[in-house]
Amino acid sequence: MDTRRFTRGLLKFLVPVGLTVLVSLSASGQTTANCDPSATVPTQVASTGLAEAVGDIVLTCTGGSSGSTLLGSLYITLNTNVTNSLDKSGNPLGITFTGTGGAVATANAAIQVAANTLLVGGINYVVPFPNTFPVVITISGVRAAAASLQNGQATQVTASFTGAGISIPSNPITLAVATPWATSSSLNNGISCAGAPLPATLDFPGFLAVGGASSAVRVTESIPGGFAPKAASATNGTRIVVNLSGYGTGVRLFAPDALVGNSGVQATSGGEFGTGIASGAYIPGSGQLLLSRVAGAKADGSGGTLVTAIPAAATTFTAISEITVTNGSAFAVYEVLDANPSVSESFQAPVFIVTPPNNCANSIQTSLAAVLAPISTVSIATATDPVPRFIPVPLASDCQLIGDCNGNYFPILTVNTAPINLTGASQGLVQRSLLAVSNSGGTQLSLSVSITYQSVAGWLTVTPQSNNGQLALVVAADPSLLQAGIFNATVTLNAGVGGSATIPVTFTVGTSGPAIQAIVSSATFQSGKAAPGSYVSIYGGTLAGAKVTVTFNGLNATVIPVPTPYNATQINTIVPASLSGQNSATVVATIDGRQTNSVTLGLTPNVPAVFTPGILNSDSTVNSAANPAARGSFVQIYLTGLSNPLSGPATVTMGTQQGIIPIYAGAPYTGGGFPATLAGLDQVNVTIPQTLSFTGNSTPTSVCVLQVLPPALCSNTVTIYVK
Repeated sequence: MDTRRFTRGLLKFLVPVGLTVLVSLSASGQTTANCDPSATVPTQVASTGLAEAVGDIVLTCTGGSSGSTLLGSLYITLNTNVTNSLDKSGNPLGITFTGTGGAVATANAAIQVAANTLLVGGINYVVPFPNTFPVVITISGVRAAAASLQNGQATQVTASFTGAGISIPSNPITLAVATPWATSSSLNNGISCAGAPLPATLDFPGFLAVGGASSAVRVTESIPGGFAPKAASATNGTRIVVNLSGYGTGVRLFAPDALVGNSGVQATSGGEFGTGIASGAYIPGSGQLLLSRVAGAKADGSGGTLVTAIPAAATTFTAISEITVTNGSAFAVYEVLDANPSVSESFQAPVFIVTPPNNCANSIQTSLAAVLAPISTVSIATATDPVPRFIPVPLASDCQLIGDCNGNYFPILTVNTAPINLTGASQGLVQRSLLAVSNSGGTQLSLSVSITYQSVAGWLTVTPQSNNGQLALVVAADPSLLQAGIFNATVTLNAGVGGSATIPVTFTVGTSGPAIQAIVSSATFQSGKAAPGSYVSIYGGTLAGAKVTVTFNGLNATVIPVPTPYNATQINTIVPASLSGQNSATVVATIDGRQTNSVTLGLTPNVPAVFTPGILNSDSTVNSAANPAARGSFVQIYLTGLSNPLSGPATVTMGTQQGIIPIYAGAPYTGGGFPATLAGLDQVNVTIPQTLSFTGNSTPTSVCVLQVLPPALCSNTVTIYVK
């Protein structure tokens, strides 16, 4: 598929789009007839559709010698791909040929000779008497990828013929006009802080009895006939996927097995959009909108089995079934069974929520939306893809069609649009501002956020944050990649029918100053908790100076010099051992009298971390592939992060052999090239077992400290080379 063409179509289908057909008829015979191409009344098709049924193609022929026979082949070329389903031989299904006004016949069914071209061969007809009496040839049932057309492209058909016998003038033919097929609105009530109980019976009366906590999506056809039952050449009727997300854990969702639209005796409703809770009531044969839930359908809306069939008599649908929630997300698929093509119809799809009481931490995260289905990007004819099918495009609001855009049940976005001014230092710390967002209308806001920049991009983020169900946005400006200057951006909030707002942001960035950005283990360079008495490395900006000090909870720490130029971004230090027993420490560095920001570092008794290289053989030479240790000899493992004294037994794991007891574990002793008094360094001596099994000439090794409760705390894995 040409993805560039597809993308252009995706962005531009709100203006009517047309289909172009090139028709040519080749013939034999001694007479001449004129065949004018035309079309029936142009069909309105979905602008997002990839397999839309277009209007009939008509050839009206007059002239020629009465009683003579004209033979030929008809080529039909569209300005987009033909997308009928294909049979096992690769021929399109559902295309029919008819002729009136003379003895008209065809020897062959339509075949597809190119992605956008059909051939109907063996056409013949006898010129009637008089020859002014029209012979009409009609080709019906062609499907096309309307969504692949560009916005505003003309809908034309050009017919041409070379040779004697038949003359076809070039006349534009309009087969179809693309239009948005459906619109939608959602009323999202989120998750109740008080919880919502499971009813005794899973039906409308049951949920009505317990209060019927629900949200709903309403879908309205843009033109009469947009909702269509399954056609003979289709795999399914019009389908809608209702997507839900952000429901967290412990939430159960339930959806009706059948939906009755506004043309029914009683429309299905969960109590949203100003209506009360009602199960749908339907009378067959009366042109009433009825949809069935599709059990087992895929997330794209394809496949599955209809739960409900059209009943034989008037029916009230009360059944409700649970839909699967995975990682807080779920979906329900519905298919149109019956509809009235002469009136504009809509339906509501309620989703009932069962949840225990909660602190509303997830309440602002939930979303509810509908999309036409099955969803696809396949814009060619195939034997397996569903018909019809649609590109994944959100549905526009239906409140203007319904006439309730000012309904008090819709949310109303309320936010302070005053400019946000932030200041920071070049290559320094992130600066934040809290933007409160409230809803002065009904139901929950479904909010999207976008950012536009006036010059340099990428320095601003906007993140939702909730507190007891109240929504706020954290506006964060990051100067870490910026030079000194003034930077501007605009934050746009879009709540759909709830309104929109824009907030200007100005970020004034000054010259750089000292700042801490991360604290990591000096052995593994991984962030996380540290052990009192262990080596850590501080990373940041502008950290070099004649006098560099570091404090942990106000206690001075030992600073180990870092060579130039690395000292500009790194300080190596030792966490004061006197912090043993504390859970955290506030870390501040001072560079030539200028303090950095403070960073909180979590503390824990043991965080074993082996240096690389950090393994010496028994003769104090570095263990390596060229200098392996022998089985039965001992190696010296140098690490940091052990408590002093050890809070639990230390063990060593080599390959699959666990629980090896070391000869020694603790602070370094005299030998090995390290002074015995060097604080922050730990040493574990361990004998390589004679029975050690490994592949090649090395084995993965780690040091563990046993705790009162498992699991053990283990270091990073390093390699010991063994011969």
